[in-house]
Amino acid sequence: MKNIIIGLLLLIGADMCAVAQDSASIRVRYSVQQDAVLLRWGADTPYAWKKTNRSGFRIERYTVSRGKEVLVVPEKKVLVEVLKALPLQEWIPYVERDDNAGIIAQALYGEDFQLTGEDSQGFARMINMAQELDQRFTFSLYAADQNFDIACLAGWGYKDTDVKKGERYLYRIVPATYEDSCQIRLGSAFTGLDEYRPLPRPQELAAVWNNKCVMLAWNYSNLADVYNSYYIEKSVDGKKFTRIEGRPVSSIDERQKEGDQRLFYVDSLSDNHTTFYYRIRGISTFGELGPVSDTLSGKGVNMLPYVPVIRKSIVNDKGELEMEWQFENEGESFIEGFQLRMSDKANGIYRTVADDISPSQRSLKYDKLNSGSYFVIKAVALEGESRSSYPVLIQPLDTVPPAVPLGLQGKIDSLGIVKLSWNPNTESDLLGYLVYRAFTGTEEAVPVVKYPVTDTCYIDTVDNWNLNPVVYYYLVAVDQRYNQSDFSERLDLVKPDFIPPVSPVFSDYHIGTEGVELKWICSPSEDVREHRLYRKEKETGDTARWVIILPGNQTDRYRDTSVQPGKKYAYTIFAVDKSGLVSLPTPALNLVVPGALKKKEGITRLDAVVDKKNLLIKLVWKSDLKEVKNYEIYKSEGDAPYTLWKVVAGWQRELLDEDVAVSMQYRYMIRALFENGGNSRIREIIIKGL
Repeated sequence: MKNIIIGLLLLIGADMCAVAQDSASIRVRYSVQQDAVLLRWGADTPYAWKKTNRSGFRIERYTVSRGKEVLVVPEKKVLVEVLKALPLQEWIPYVERDDNAGIIAQALYGEDFQLTGEDSQGFARMINMAQELDQRFTFSLYAADQNFDIACLAGWGYKDTDVKKGERYLYRIVPATYEDSCQIRLGSAFTGLDEYRPLPRPQELAAVWNNKCVMLAWNYSNLADVYNSYYIEKSVDGKKFTRIEGRPVSSIDERQKEGDQRLFYVDSLSDNHTTFYYRIRGISTFGELGPVSDTLSGKGVNMLPYVPVIRKSIVNDKGELEMEWQFENEGESFIEGFQLRMSDKANGIYRTVADDISPSQRSLKYDKLNSGSYFVIKAVALEGESRSSYPVLIQPLDTVPPAVPLGLQGKIDSLGIVKLSWNPNTESDLLGYLVYRAFTGTEEAVPVVKYPVTDTCYIDTVDNWNLNPVVYYYLVAVDQRYNQSDFSERLDLVKPDFIPPVSPVFSDYHIGTEGVELKWICSPSEDVREHRLYRKEKETGDTARWVIILPGNQTDRYRDTSVQPGKKYAYTIFAVDKSGLVSLPTPALNLVVPGALKKKEGITRLDAVVDKKNLLIKLVWKSDLKEVKNYEIYKSEGDAPYTLWKVVAGWQRELLDEDVAVSMQYRYMIRALFENGGNSRIREIIIKGL
């Protein structure tokens, strides 16, 4: 088998010059009969069709295998050296007998291309939508598909009778000129008499019987590659069938080949009492007549000549439908009675809600109403097809909103996709649900859908990277009168956390006899779980490792009592949130612990001079301390805590405070900071008021 495939590829590609991949080509179809092989072909573009009609085709046949033996050298035979269409004069007798011959002759030789006659309503209308060459190309090939003998006359078909069973052949259809063969790809077919199969029967013939007419329908797409048209045969006794006059029924819509498509044909009946029989027979592209389909039979259906007309339809104070209709008295003998039928849509499926209504009755009451329904009165015929009135819309007054939706739940994934679901409401007139969303617990929720959601689930998207950690959802039920329920219980969905907390900041430190006291401003992020304090010794260089000395706490201060005099230390602190995300480290705080952690003497005196006239306070202090780098002055107004107010040079001994008010109490603290990192005792003074 592998050798056959390789040989076929070599034969198909042999004697070909370079042809572009997107060039035109010749498409070939074949049909195997018991004693012959039928070939049909055609160029697949209008331009190639025109060129090959002028130059013609060469038909080659290669015998590839005989029996089970693959021939080492395939036997080549040129069946036709140059095959062209008949000259114009020789088409005349065929044109007089077959319209398809006239279409092809006009396409090949006509100065212009126009179709007239019975099909002008269909063919001409479509032809005028395309250019003339496209018209010639399209309809000549279509006409050739209707009659294989005519296709052979046009040079587009060939019947090979010099064939034997057990042999397999490769046919090549090649443009007759070298120039055309370089621009148009050859076509090929590989077959033999052993591939003969009887033509299949048409499938799924069905009929809809109406008043003096019948609509036939059958599956066309299943056998679209076999049959391109069908004859319809009719009988009144089920034995002797005659073809319905006119051309075979076919479809030129390529979309008919996609999916389970059907062909339809409407035939008229002479009366509604005779039983008529129908069957169909397919015609292949090669003019072969297939077997008949199954036969179906039936009669026309009498149409009830009278139609009910609704004259009154109101809803009374009790919420009941009061309906009156008109129907000719002469028609009562033709009906069994009336039915009241209801549907949710005007063109929907109606169901019977009141039956056994007397033929003489012309009014009724009905109390099982929905919020909005369509009603018809149907006259049930004794024989044939029943008739219904035009529908009327009945809408009772409805001001009652649906119940509040329950069971709202959801989840936000890592991509920000929110999946919501809830329990369905039970109201029969429910239109759907409105989904509301808010990003804070205090803001007004807004709808995220334009129209009510009819399902009990909804997919929303949110940005996981913005700063609000929670998204809030509500649900509102809406009925068909647009009455809205109250909000459902709020659903709080916590978003996946991808944003680390804000870093804390060191605010103060103090080196004393009991160690290093550190203070910091905690991270302002709301979801912070703890702060972690790290320390490393500076003497060990860059290889020193950070050691955690405060594993996890929400405090804002820590006293490190494990420091050693004379060493340098670096401190940093991290914040950790509830999702385990860690902030960036606080910039390292580098400290030098003095050689001896001995508390220095404090400032000996701190005085305050109050100037009520100019509203200022002058602070004066006395100090004999040595190696003072700076003085830190802290200030407090009223009962407020101390805050660092000023830092002045170590030589300075006084300071003015001009930011004071009458009747306000002020407190001041001062301490000295030494060159070695230590600090003095604190001196404090209180001013009761100006």
